[in-house]
Amino acid sequence: MIRRSASWLALLVACAGGEPAPLSTGDGGSEGDVALADVGPTDLGVAWDGAAPDAGAVDLGPERPGFDAARWRRSVIYFVMTDRFVDGDPANNGDAECYDPQAPNLFHGGDFAGLRQHLDYLEALGADALWITPVPLQVPRRGDWCGYHGYWADLDDPDPGQLEPHLGREEELHGLIEDLHHRDQRLLIDLVVNHPGRQARITQTRPEWFHPWEGCAEAGAAELYCDLSGLPDFAHEQPEVAAYLTELSASWMRRFNFDGIRMDTVKHVPVSYFADHFVPAVLAERPELYLMGEIFDEGSYNLPVRYRSAGFHGFFDFPLRRALIQAVAPGGSLAGPATRVREVIERLGIESALLRPTFLDNHDVPRFAAELSDDYTEEKKAELHRLALSVLFLSPGIPQLYMGDELGAAQGDNRQDFPSWAFDPGARAGAKAGFVGDPGVNFDHVAALARLRRELPALHDGHYQELWRPDGGADVWAFYRKAEDSRVIVAFNGGDQPVTAHGLPIRRNPHLSPEDQEVMAEGRVWTQVFGHPATLSFEADAAELSLGARGVVVFKAP
Repeated sequence: MIRRSASWLALLVACAGGEPAPLSTGDGGSEGDVALADVGPTDLGVAWDGAAPDAGAVDLGPERPGFDAARWRRSVIYFVMTDRFVDGDPANNGDAECYDPQAPNLFHGGDFAGLRQHLDYLEALGADALWITPVPLQVPRRGDWCGYHGYWADLDDPDPGQLEPHLGREEELHGLIEDLHHRDQRLLIDLVVNHPGRQARITQTRPEWFHPWEGCAEAGAAELYCDLSGLPDFAHEQPEVAAYLTELSASWMRRFNFDGIRMDTVKHVPVSYFADHFVPAVLAERPELYLMGEIFDEGSYNLPVRYRSAGFHGFFDFPLRRALIQAVAPGGSLAGPATRVREVIERLGIESALLRPTFLDNHDVPRFAAELSDDYTEEKKAELHRLALSVLFLSPGIPQLYMGDELGAAQGDNRQDFPSWAFDPGARAGAKAGFVGDPGVNFDHVAALARLRRELPALHDGHYQELWRPDGGADVWAFYRKAEDSRVIVAFNGGDQPVTAHGLPIRRNPHLSPEDQEVMAEGRVWTQVFGHPATLSFEADAAELSLGARGVVVFKAP
């Protein structure tokens, strides 16, 4: 049973369904069309080149001075709910009013000190960007709840900028940032401009700054004018409100040497506020900031296209996550994820696709591993979970892990405390309750993916050409990625049966350049650099792939 907070329910209700877009079988004559590939009696595959966006894609323009896009494309983001990670300093736990490690809705003791003590874990995993939940002072206890998650700020006007004392002192946050930078790691802070906490001080000092509870939908779009899960909704159209929130955000950038911002509840705030106020202000303080936003919409990429124009670098790919869940459900297919990857490149362009975070789960959605069918064996669950993680690291985008993903966390409660045994390689080996497979094997799988992605430019900088997707036959998805002299072919087999000599059309793929086709000429030998036992041979017109059930493989060109 998933424990659902009020905010989780509200977000879930707000999101749309996420059916994959229907496949096209055009003749490949126009840019971005799907081209008919090798057709057999039971397999219909399609090949597509995602290297160029269609006419609806956003023009990114020149890169901002100071922003290191290449560095962020190489990144792996690790998301931690600070209070649920490690209690590094019991002195800041406070009294029983808000602290009780056994109460699911109160503080459990995790803090900045605990993060600082375990940065070796992130380094061993290969994560070089840490995203933490918001740090401002939270509103007092309400019923059985305290703001352990950070999204109920007790703001005021003027706001003193207090840190939540349960997380630690200002010196500890500065120390965390310095420790990360010393390791060439980065810190992303979570900000919220849509709302404060219920009964925050500012609701009393500035009640006119909020949309009214009743009749809000009559003023405009409910997502912009109505409350989210009963939280006071800022009226961003008021100049005083926009100025207040913008200065508040900019002040955090002046005080702390953050490297990036994760913006909460983006679609509940007008595009104009971000474009005219927030983005210019925070970039004036720190031009190097990476800006990623949460748009909880599993149905399409329409909102990311709209909000991209405001200046965000990337948005969490909720449609791809939904497609991955459907792909590993009974009767599912990897055609869904393949379609979503194609679609996001078409809509946003490859540069934006490379900078968007891809993920399996977070604190607002169920654990991906918990979504797997109870009819599956434990072995199958573990293999499908690792396959889905592989999609994040091998397809275009910045992989984002939520603490425990790398271990196979499958608990119904997606905000459980991080297990202390995870920090000991010996202790994390072997089956554990609430985790699929062997957490040690899962960790090593993710660490190997992170190393490979960092070492091969094709996997973090590369363009994308689809070689095969499933449609009614073998559940095989294969694609080609290249960045200058770095070239790889990635393949997944989502099915329960191995595939043998599965044809990937090369000569009849109109989107492979003559240079690409020469690298894949008959008799060429590519090296397997990751994955399950597999073979890839290049024949006169096609590549032939053999790969085991639920397998993943990466081949590198000579």
